[in-house]
Amino acid sequence: MKKLLTAFACLALATSSLFASEVYRVVGEDGQVTFTDSPSANAKAETVDMPKTNIAVAPPIPTKTAGESKAMEGEANYTKARISKPSNNTTIPPGQREVQVKLDLVPPLQTGHLVQLYINGRKQGPPSASSTFTVSNLNRGKHSVHADILGADKKRNTKTQTVTFHIAALL
Repeated sequence: MKKLLTAFACLALATSSLFASEVYRVVGEDGQVTFTDSPSANAKAETVDMPKTNIAVAPPIPTKTAGESKAMEGEANYTKARISKPSNNTTIPPGQREVQVKLDLVPPLQTGHLVQLYINGRKQGPPSASSTFTVSNLNRGKHSVHADILGADKKRNTKTQTVTFHIAALL
């Protein structure tokens, strides 16, 4: 068994060098420089000496105190929470039956957090773990949309701005 493991280790070391290939610098007729591992037969190619691969070791993961751990489990502070679609005062063309509402959140929506969408001040369905919504069956006229980002405790963490949009009447 020990001989088999030794043979396998030698084979693994030997095959890794088989996958290392040369890198060539090729200058085309138009002067464009290309780097490749397989130049064409009629191209003038020169071998490029590549530096050794840089291998970095990950730093150790810092340990947290009990107080820090509890703070980390708390609410995320969203530095950006805004409705990016529709833009303010957009007019939705006649006949378009759906309006897409998209939120930009920084950081992205955190695990356990939900978004409650409001159209004209009324909740639109239950809170969702999505930052993109499709709203349909809106009457023509002026509408407003905003969203609340709810934390893991289901309380409002952040509120977006209110965006106004218009549904155009059929001609």
